[in-house]
Amino acid sequence: MTVMVLYADRQKERALIRRIKDGERAAFDELVDLYRKRGLSIAFGMAGNLEDAKDILQESFIKVYAGIKNFREEAAFSTWFYRVVTNCSLDFLRKRKKLYRISFQPLVNEEGEEIQVADPRPDTAGILLNDELRRQLEDCISSLPKMQRACFALKHQSGLSNQEIAATLGCSMSTVKVHLFRAVKALQGRVALYLPE
Repeated sequence: MTVMVLYADRQKERALIRRIKDGERAAFDELVDLYRKRGLSIAFGMAGNLEDAKDILQESFIKVYAGIKNFREEAAFSTWFYRVVTNCSLDFLRKRKKLYRISFQPLVNEEGEEIQVADPRPDTAGILLNDELRRQLEDCISSLPKMQRACFALKHQSGLSNQEIAATLGCSMSTVKVHLFRAVKALQGRVALYLPE
């Protein structure tokens, strides 16, 4: 049953892409609606703040719109889209020469509602510990090499599978696994003091 649903979704997506290639603007708006949330999640994970993520996502959709006529439907559209968002995120960070930060603050949608909800009632000591742990994680992730940061953000911030990350970054699954292993290993030392034994 799942294979049939995936096949039907893929067929629907291909039909949508053909409509876009034929110049139907409403079809592109549908595509934007389908991928806005995941794209924003990826951009937010890479950039670290919502305003930059929105800029990155807008640039990504502009590139998708400009390049969709050349999109070969051999691979899934999602793989190509995630690669565009990731590359736009990396370009944005290079241009701004910003410190690469991944935020662990909750993501807020356009209506001001939190997308992820944290425990609303921690005690005071828990709040301080959580804030310090968050700062340590952000600092450590910010200091990771580019590919480790990208793999970590795509896996743990955006929820992509190792296979999707490999396709997005244009590398092998074993390379993704190595980068994720090294990123987690680096994080373990920094947060060990904050975790129960």
